Amino acid sequence: MHFLTVDNFYAGAKGLRAEFDANFADPLRTHAGRFVWDYWHVPGEYTHLRTPAYNYFSAKRYEAFHRYLVRWGREHLGCHDISPPWLSCYVEGCRQQPHQDLPHGPLAFVYSLTPRKRKFRGGETFISKPKSLIPPEYNRLTLFNPSLLHGVREVRGTHDPREGRLVMHGWFVNPRPFWTGPLTAAGVKRSLDRGFANVPFEKLGPGFGAFRLKIGRDGRVRSSKLLVETFKHSARVKEILLYLNQFEFGKIPAPATLTLPLRID
Repeated sequence: MHFLTVDNFYAGAKGLRAEFDANFADPLRTHAGRFVWDYWHVPGEYTHLRTPAYNYFSAKRYEAFHRYLVRWGREHLGCHDISPPWLSCYVEGCRQQPHQDLPHGPLAFVYSLTPRKRKFRGGETFISKPKSLIPPEYNRLTLFNPSLLHGVREVRGTHDPREGRLVMHGWFVNPRPFWTGPLTAAGVKRSLDRGFANVPFEKLGPGFGAFRLKIGRDGRVRSSKLLVETFKHSARVKEILLYLNQFEFGKIPAPATLTLPLRID
């Protein structure tokens, strides 16, 4: 996998979008919400408007989104936090040239608040190899490997910020195991240390992956599945799952679920 999209990601998208639209509703009205934007232009690299998302939206509305995104990252990626997201707006002539994000978190994210009916051309996130174009659909979360060459196709067709490409973006960071159920940190560490000693991770090559293990009361893995991965040798993941199925965590009073992130450099 070199990218993943999750549509209809956040139930509060409408409120975030409405707050942005309200700030630009009257072009003759001056207020703080209109003066926070940095026109970020680096010749041959970046051209777009940006501002820290946590300073732009009302505290209650932003914090609700932030908590939801962090919780989702823990449950689905085993990443326990996010970098402070940027809110970026792309109008006529804005774009990002091909680049890599290193060193940052193992997965980059782009959350789109772009209008459902786009009046501009371009604006897709592109990944050079393997070649992909990902449209900025409203309320879509896109994840991808930030070490791949990527960028944003030039936007053409509007100067109105309300009609442009509007996204929050950053990186998922701090990968470590996340679980629900009666596991303990010490017990998880012991079990993983013992299990990892037998897993030939070199077969995967560099990259990142997150796996979900269902653990029974006897401490044995009932099932395992891949949630997301960016490994160089993706075809070898099935072999690694067979090893994960052999992990043992000791008897527990109730079943548990473990999200296990693996980062191989």
